[in-house]
Amino acid sequence: GVLRIPVAGVLLSGFPYQLYDWATGYEYIAAAYERGLSDGNVRGIAFVIDSPGGEVAGNFDLVDLMYGRRGAKPTVAVAAESAYSAAYSIASAADRIVVTRTGGVGSIGVVTSHVDMSRWLDDVGLKVTFVFAGAHKGDGNPYEPLPDAVRARIQARIDEIYGIFAGIVARNRGLDEAAVRATE
Repeated sequence: GVLRIPVAGVLLSGFPYQLYDWATGYEYIAAAYERGLSDGNVRGIAFVIDSPGGEVAGNFDLVDLMYGRRGAKPTVAVAAESAYSAAYSIASAADRIVVTRTGGVGSIGVVTSHVDMSRWLDDVGLKVTFVFAGAHKGDGNPYEPLPDAVRARIQARIDEIYGIFAGIVARNRGLDEAAVRATE
């Protein structure tokens, strides 16, 4: 009577599958969840989570869907072994979170990266030239150092996404957003 939905590996948008322990798509989780809610033989739903997290795209929509249907059937998120980052946001939408004795949850934060390959390209004698339209179309490319103004814009977007993430977790767990942010 309990539907087990695996949430394993890297979490991906636009991926309607669950691929062993390597990857799970948000679309897969949503479809499995909806099937469980509509199946009269399913009394409850368990999200069995072992994931370091994944893409921002699609995650908040899935979590909002789960939160909006909260109470339709009992749900539990089982962190066996990890429910970090985007996986934790999914866990936060369940009625209850259970963590195995060696498991872990959390990591409420957002990260992106920029690789500056410009010195390596200089060393090997290559120069990349961009031809583009739109003043910021080439911003953040890996072939040149990251200018301060571009870094500031990327940081502002990361801060915005972090605010959404912290707000969702606070809502889902009935906590004050400042308390969620204080977990760092």
